[in-house]
Amino acid sequence: MDTLLESDLDKFPRHQKIEKLLSVQLGIPSLKAGKIIIRDHRDWRINEKQIEYCWLINVSRAFAGWCWLFTINFKETKFRDIANPAESIQGIFTVDDNGAIAEFYKLTRDASFRDDVKGLTAYDLFSASPRITLDGVGYEFIIFGHNSEVRMTLDNPDTENWKIWEKAVWELGGELAKRSGSKQLEEIFN
Repeated sequence: MDTLLESDLDKFPRHQKIEKLLSVQLGIPSLKAGKIIIRDHRDWRINEKQIEYCWLINVSRAFAGWCWLFTINFKETKFRDIANPAESIQGIFTVDDNGAIAEFYKLTRDASFRDDVKGLTAYDLFSASPRITLDGVGYEFIIFGHNSEVRMTLDNPDTENWKIWEKAVWELGGELAKRSGSKQLEEIFN
C-alpha cells in the first residue's frame, strides 16, 4: 500500500502489477482500450473482444483499509461463431500482502448500463482542495481510453466537481461491497 513517502515513480510499477493481476483474474490479456485477443493455454486464439474504455480507482481510507474499483466496457463484437455482447464488467477487489488478489467481486451489466463515473467529465484538474487531508481518504484514478491513458492521485477532493465524482465512486463502491458480502470491503465504504 502507499506510504506517505511513495513518489509518483514508485506508484507506476505498482499500478502495472495491479493491472496485470486484474487482467489475469478476468482472463483477458490487458486493460487497454481496443481489440484484445484471448488465447488458451496452448496460446491459440479462442476469442477477440474490444474494450471501449476501462477505469480503475484505488480507494484508500485511513483506519478502514483500501480496495480497487473497476469498470471495463466491452463493445459488441463477433469472433468466428462467438457473439460477444456489449457489456460492462464492474468490480471491487483487494490485494493481500503477498501481492495476490484477496477479496474479489465482479458484476456484469448489459448494454443499457449507464456508467456514472465515466459520465462525469467536468473536472477542475488544478483544484482538488487546498486544505490538509483530515478525513484520511485518498484516490488513485487510472483511465484507459483509445490512444489515452490518464493517471491521477487525489487527496481530500472537496471542490464541487470532485465531490460529484467522489459521490459516484462511493455509491458504486458501497453497492459492490455490499453485494460482495465482504465485511472488509463494506467497512471501507461505511
